[in-house]
Amino acid sequence: MNSAPDIPSPALPAPADHSPPPPAPPRVRDLSAAELGRVGEDLAARRLAQLGWTVLERNLRLTRGELDIIALDGTTLVFAEVKTRRTFVTGAPQAAVDHRKLARLRRLAGEYLISASIPHRDVRIDVIAIHAHVDGTFALEHLQAVI
Repeated sequence: MNSAPDIPSPALPAPADHSPPPPAPPRVRDLSAAELGRVGEDLAARRLAQLGWTVLERNLRLTRGELDIIALDGTTLVFAEVKTRRTFVTGAPQAAVDHRKLARLRRLAGEYLISASIPHRDVRIDVIAIHAHVDGTFALEHLQAVI
């Protein structure tokens, strides 16, 4: 029996996409301080999730302030303070977390622990420092157990 050789069928042209391209992300220098902070917190939360952490809360308002990220690193409950900066003119982002800020974070963590019943073995406070470069890239430094 003779079989005909396989002849590939002609490819159909892809339909024309007339939708507008997605908007370009805003340039770092065009973001307000609040917008830059949100971008930094989003980046930090994604990084923690990539590390296998469970992000429990973000931007949690309590009676005396706000906790940026609350996450579980295995059995350790972590309160992460995120600082994002465009420039080092006022210092590195992590330098903004001074002894007064750390004391406030301890009080906020205590307030959270009283009201929440998250199973954990240890508690720690981390600082995630993010430098937003002009070209739209970001450098992230994660400082664990700052106190």
